[in-house]
Amino acid sequence: MQNLSDEELMLNYQRGEALAMDEILKRYKNPVYGFALRLLANSAEAEDIAQEVFMRVHKFRDNYRPSGKFRSWVFSIAHNLCVSSLRKRKWLVIWPRNKENPDELMDFQSPDPSPDEQASNNEVSNAVKTCIQELPFLQKEALILREYQNLDYDEIGKILHRPLGTVKTLIYRARQNLKEKLLPYLEVKEGLNE
Repeated sequence: MQNLSDEELMLNYQRGEALAMDEILKRYKNPVYGFALRLLANSAEAEDIAQEVFMRVHKFRDNYRPSGKFRSWVFSIAHNLCVSSLRKRKWLVIWPRNKENPDELMDFQSPDPSPDEQASNNEVSNAVKTCIQELPFLQKEALILREYQNLDYDEIGKILHRPLGTVKTLIYRARQNLKEKLLPYLEVKEGLNE
């Protein structure tokens, strides 16, 4: 099973091989959870999303077609569930919108610190995580898919339902925003080390 591609595993699962799902879970449980955690900044919600993703993989296994990459399909499911979860939060607070592009949602900050923030003793790591959470939602999501999940631009475009040029722009702007946000912090750190 370990030598099979993700697509072959899913096709085997469609044919009734239960062990194929075990291997899929082994490969994707942590990446899907990590993706949801970075977007939602809430470990309980991220865990629920990850479980729901694999419930849907099981439920819709007969709908899967190997025309694209399996991981794009899995992360598309995770993306949709995260967006739905964030929309549910909308009823609790007013959802901020990007002033330049009203169709783009702004980042929604959870009042709960993420487990990564609680456990981390590394100041630079905390600063990066904080700055990523402050990015506009689509920039943050595109950057997380690229940098943390190692997806290529085409896969990210499919997941976000955006053209390739838009994905490249989102990631470029996210990196530029991070650079601007982190530069003052790094200058202060260098001043302390002199």
